[in-house]
Amino acid sequence: MFIAVWTFIALAITTIIYAWLGQGGGVAGLIFFGIMLIAVILKVVLRGLAPAPQDGERLQG
Repeated sequence: MFIAVWTFIALAITTIIYAWLGQGGGVAGLIFFGIMLIAVILKVVLRGLAPAPQDGERLQG
């Protein structure tokens, strides 16, 4: 769910950059992939700070 939310945020910002600011598709693409890279790095860092339980059970809630 985390990556899905960041994908929609990246698409929204990409659309704003492309349409409103008048930048080309290359610039908008770099912005999109940059935001997705930030999302993946955040996910890795957050997973490192709070790792999942090792017994295979999911937390409820």
